[in-house]
Amino acid sequence: MKAKSLVFLILSVFLLNSCSNDENEIFVYEGMWSGQYAGNTDSGNWSIRIDINKSVIGTFTSIQSSNSYQIIGNISENGVLNATIETSEIDGEFNGSFKDNYASGLWTSNTEDDSGSWTGAKL
Repeated sequence: MKAKSLVFLILSVFLLNSCSNDENEIFVYEGMWSGQYAGNTDSGNWSIRIDINKSVIGTFTSIQSSNSYQIIGNISENGVLNATIETSEIDGEFNGSFKDNYASGLWTSNTEDDSGSWTGAKL
């Protein structure tokens, strides 16, 4: 009986350790994130939602004009964000990196010739 229990325990440990965590790493970034951005002429707030499929969607809201722009993109398993800022009048980029519960990066508005940095945290 002891031998069966020992074999079961060894097999259980082996099976648990052999499961890969790679496909679950994105769960670290999944959820709601928000923060602030600042540029040469514009500043404001941003918020995004990262889903299980590594898709990013959110808003980029100017304090100066109160206009909101859509953020759409993807995040890698390593926490690298590649996204665009889009409306019918504005286009730009919103890129950066996520680590633990913090995020930071750079943004550009090609239409308004403005750029700057952003920081944020997981909610």
